[in-house]
Amino acid sequence: MKKLHWSTVTKLIALSLFLLLITAACSNDAGDQPGQAGQDGVEGNAPAGPLDIKIIMHFDGIEFPQAGNPVETAMEEYTNTELTIEAAPGSVTAEKLPAIVASGDMPQVIGSSWFKDPYMINAFRGDVFWEIGPYLEDFPNLASINPIIYNNISIDGKIYGLPRVRPLARDVYIYRKDWLDHLGLEEPKTVEDFYEMLRAFTYDDPDNNGQDDTYGMAVSGVGMQNRFGPLYGSPNNWEERDGQFVHAVTTPEYLDGLNFFKKLYDDKLISRDFAVLQRAQWEEAFTSGKAGVWPDTSNAIVRMYNRMKESTPGVELGAFSLFEGPYGNRVPAGGGHNGIFVFPKSSIKTEEELRQILGFFEKLQEEQMHTLFKWGVEGTHYELVDGKPVPIEGSDIHNDVILPYRLPLGIIPAEVNALQGDITELEILEERLPIENEPYAIHDAAINLISPTQSERGAQLNTMITDVNTKYIMGELDEAGWLEEIEKWRSAGGDLVAQEYSEEAGKVQK
Repeated sequence: MKKLHWSTVTKLIALSLFLLLITAACSNDAGDQPGQAGQDGVEGNAPAGPLDIKIIMHFDGIEFPQAGNPVETAMEEYTNTELTIEAAPGSVTAEKLPAIVASGDMPQVIGSSWFKDPYMINAFRGDVFWEIGPYLEDFPNLASINPIIYNNISIDGKIYGLPRVRPLARDVYIYRKDWLDHLGLEEPKTVEDFYEMLRAFTYDDPDNNGQDDTYGMAVSGVGMQNRFGPLYGSPNNWEERDGQFVHAVTTPEYLDGLNFFKKLYDDKLISRDFAVLQRAQWEEAFTSGKAGVWPDTSNAIVRMYNRMKESTPGVELGAFSLFEGPYGNRVPAGGGHNGIFVFPKSSIKTEEELRQILGFFEKLQEEQMHTLFKWGVEGTHYELVDGKPVPIEGSDIHNDVILPYRLPLGIIPAEVNALQGDITELEILEERLPIENEPYAIHDAAINLISPTQSERGAQLNTMITDVNTKYIMGELDEAGWLEEIEKWRSAGGDLVAQEYSEEAGKVQK
C-alpha cells in the first residue's frame, strides 16, 4: 500500500474524522452489498461486524473440514458472518438432538431430518421454535420455493423451517443403454414394454457373452411396491376421500401393483434375494453387470456412470421414469426436501435477529454462493474458460464442498442460480427427469399431518406391511392370506391412524 506522508498531526486527525463520516454515511446502504448479506430484511439495524451463527447439522461424509478452510471462508466473507458448524453423521445427530432440544441450550440453527419425531412436535407446539412463515415474503429466494414443499413440512398448518429442497418426484430407472441397443429395443413407454425390457435383459444375452448370467432389475426390499402401487392406481401411502383417510394397502389397486411385483419375481426378472439384499450388494448387482436396471433417484445417474466407466469400458447408461400403467403415467411424490432448518427462540431472541439469520440463508441462494456449492473454489476446483466453469482434474470437490456444505447446508439446489458450465447429456437428464415427473406426481395426503398412533406405533405398523408383502411376493402367502394379514394391520392401529389423520386434517383446514 502507498504510504501518505503528512506534516502535521492535525491533518491526520482531520482525515480520520473525514473517513469516519464517509464510512457512517455508506453504512446506511450496506444492506445492498454482498458483505452485508446476513442482515437482509432488517433496515437500518445491521451490526457493525460479522454476524456470529452457530449451526448443528448432520453430515454423512468421512471427515468434516477444519474451520477456516477456503470454502467456509468464502461463505463467511460473502455473507458477513462468522460460522461455527457442528457436524456429525446422521445417526449421531439423531441421537443427540432430543437432549439438546430438551436442554434449551441450542444454537441459532438446527438442521433436522427428524422434525416429525414426537419430541420435535412437542417443541413446535410448545413455542420453542420460531414460526418463520410470516417472514418469508421479505426474502425472495426463500419465498420462491414451491409452496407444496412448504406445505409438506408444515406442522399444524404453520411453517417452522427452511427445507433443504430436492425434487418432489425423483424416482427413476437407470439402465444399461448398451444392452438395450444391442437387443434392438427402445426405452419403455408402457408397463408391458417395461416387463419386456426386464425379460430381455434376463433371457436374451444382453451383454453378448454367450452365458446365462444376467437378469432384469436389481431390487432391495419391497420398496418397489411404493412405485408399483401408484402405477396401478393406488394412493401414494394415504389418500383423502370425502374427509376420510384411506391407506393404499386397503385398496384393490395396491394389490394389483403387488401382483405385478410378484410376477417379476415369479418370472425371475428381479433379484431372487431381494428380501435380504443390502444397499452395497444391490448397487454391486448393477455395477458388476449382473442386473440391467437399477431403480434409484435422479441424482444417482451421473454418479453411477462415473463409478462404472472405469471398470466397464464402453458402458452406456440411460434413465427414464415415466411409463404408462392402467391409469396412465403416475409416479409417487416425496416430500420435496431432505430435512429442514429450525430456529430456536432460546438463542434467537428477537424478530430482528431472526431476520438476520434468514438473511444469511437468503444470501446463500445467490449466484456466487450457488457457484461455490456447485463448482467449488475458483483456482482449486474449477477454472473459468470463456466465462464458463471448467472442473480442475484431480480436485476433490466431493469431499471439500458437496458432502460437507452443498448437501447438508443447501436450501435451493445449487444448479438453480450457479454459473452455467458445459454439462453432459446424463447431467441434463438428471435435471430433466424430475421436472417431467411433476405433472404426474401422486402426493401423500397425510404427509404434513400428525397422528399420535403413527408416532408411537408407526415402525411396527410399517414392518407388518413389509413382512406380509415379502411373504406374498415369495409365495409364502396366497391372496386370502395377504388380505387376512392386512386386516390384522388395520386392527393393530392402521384404522386408528386413519381416524386421527381425518381429525387432524379437519383442524388444519379450519
